[in-house]
Amino acid sequence: MVVTVKINRHQIRERAFQTLFAQESNPELDAQEFYQQLAADDNQAIVPPYFQELVKGVHEHQPELRQQLQEYLASGWQLDRISRPALVILELALFEIKFVTDLPPKVAINEALELAKKYSDEQTVNFVNAVLDRSIK
Repeated sequence: MVVTVKINRHQIRERAFQTLFAQESNPELDAQEFYQQLAADDNQAIVPPYFQELVKGVHEHQPELRQQLQEYLASGWQLDRISRPALVILELALFEIKFVTDLPPKVAINEALELAKKYSDEQTVNFVNAVLDRSIK
């Protein structure tokens, strides 16, 4: 018998971030298999539709997301200067802001800041906040 544990959007978003980050280094990585590995500890065998929406959506819209992010960067900054964790967090949040209609932009920004706090440093948190703030103005 498979026991499933219900996870919330915050947890799904974090797993989407982990998957997208891993795929930056290994584009051949299967998102669903990787999710299964991440979820093994909590017996979450079913891949949530929102996880699939985030990972697939970021990949499908990545050129557009990166172009928009470039526009929101301060003068003189280029995407290649941004750390990989920060870039993935920004792409994920911008995807939610632009394409997930049932999520207020401020929630997407707050969630991105939580990811930045967990997976980066305070400077990155401030940077992510500034870029995403520009994206909603």
